[in-house]
Amino acid sequence: MTGEKTFGVCANWATNIADLESAGKYHVLFRKSPPVRPELLKIDGRLLEVRVRLNPRARRMIVKVNPATGEVSVTAPTRRGLSAALDFARGEREWIAGQLAKAPGPVPLSIGASIPLRGQPHEISAAARGPAPVWAEDGMIWVRGREAHAPRRVLDFLKREARKDCEALSLKHAARLCVTPSRITVRDTLSRWGSCSSARALSFSWRLVLAPEFVLDYVVAHEVAHLREMNHSPRFWAHVKNIAPDMVAAQDWLRTNGRDLQRYGVKV
Repeated sequence: MTGEKTFGVCANWATNIADLESAGKYHVLFRKSPPVRPELLKIDGRLLEVRVRLNPRARRMIVKVNPATGEVSVTAPTRRGLSAALDFARGEREWIAGQLAKAPGPVPLSIGASIPLRGQPHEISAAARGPAPVWAEDGMIWVRGREAHAPRRVLDFLKREARKDCEALSLKHAARLCVTPSRITVRDTLSRWGSCSSARALSFSWRLVLAPEFVLDYVVAHEVAHLREMNHSPRFWAHVKNIAPDMVAAQDWLRTNGRDLQRYGVKV
């Protein structure tokens, strides 16, 4: 779980996204509010970037440390509270430092790194020649070309693999539920695993290709099921369970390991 500390502040609950969700026009899986602005905070003698966020649905001031990436954020429930957010974080410097010491840190997609692909560890290695600029084979991800270009090439490869898997699974599950998505996209996002819009467009995080296949299968099934039910009613969950029998195991896996997927592809 993300480490967090809170400070009680009265908050308003109405937001545009909340209104859309309650009206059944938009759904996201594991949504978070976007960062508002970066600020600098001195922790243990070094300047650290802190993301200050506005979330009218928050009930209090919250400071968080992402245990996978070490990203520090402060959420304020009102715009008036934004000016006090950094002061709140300053008051928690000792706690933040302790959380940062526990964070394993980001993993760049460079030569020599070990990353998961569909739940299996793969070492990124340089190749003088091969069938493609990047390919996976026998527990290795081979990369041709200059070493400096390897991270970008590996990232592009992972996104292509994620898109291929998400499209295939989306169409398979959609056929079983007799629905048709209008569009299927893969994006670079840390805030959600998947989403389904009122326009029947499905979107997924490319990082899901790092997870075991049954996890990706569940997330895709979850979003496809929203093409039938734009809610989380018993009928919705019945659809999900019908097409994703490993639903509970996948939910447990994401709850325990999901944050760790955010380590990969982060610039350092």
